[in-house]
Amino acid sequence: MARKKQSEKLEPLEEIKRLLILGLIRNGVQAKDIATVLAVNKSTISRIAPALKVKKSK
Repeated sequence: MARKKQSEKLEPLEEIKRLLILGLIRNGVQAKDIATVLAVNKSTISRIAPALKVKKSK
């Protein structure tokens, strides 16, 4: 429930960014590579889209 409230507060561009990151991970791009391009820590990407949960849902 808290996740839904948090999602409602995000700006549309943040939501688009999350969806794009999710798509990259589902296509096999590693979180460390995404983090490098975005100049953030890998843990930031892992919080946005936990890879194990994403890959299991295929």
